[in-house]
Amino acid sequence: MITPRSSTTASASTPQPTCHHLPASSLIISRTALIVPLTLLIFTTLASLLALTALLYREHARRKSDKAAAQWGRKSRVDARISIMRKRVDEEFTAKYSGCLVNVYENPEMGSDSPVELMMPERVWEVEGGDCRTREVERKGRVRSLFFDHGVGLWMQKL
Repeated sequence: MITPRSSTTASASTPQPTCHHLPASSLIISRTALIVPLTLLIFTTLASLLALTALLYREHARRKSDKAAAQWGRKSRVDARISIMRKRVDEEFTAKYSGCLVNVYENPEMGSDSPVELMMPERVWEVEGGDCRTREVERKGRVRSLFFDHGVGLWMQKL
């Protein structure tokens, strides 16, 4: 058995250390030793939350863009199909009624779209120059077209 060394003379002369009873509100460590770890802990926590928020936002934006791309892809395919169907219908009507639709249908409720009612210059912009004087250029007998210049108010030859 091990027994501690103790001298009878030393124990009588040195006082025994006594235990201090500390109240719950007293602080034993220094303030600096407490503030530095708390500051680092708060900073690390805030940085982690900020990084987590950035990652979550990035994931959300990625999912949103993927969803928008899928919807755009579906929409573009639908638009392409509609345009192909319209083109087929137009080609079918053109083949069926070519030469029949000479006059453009006018809606009587809309009124006439003549240039007089629309307060615009006349619609005749170009006429075939059969009876007018033509300039002989490289080829003989070449007929030039005329156009009406509203600034001058005359029919002019197209060059």
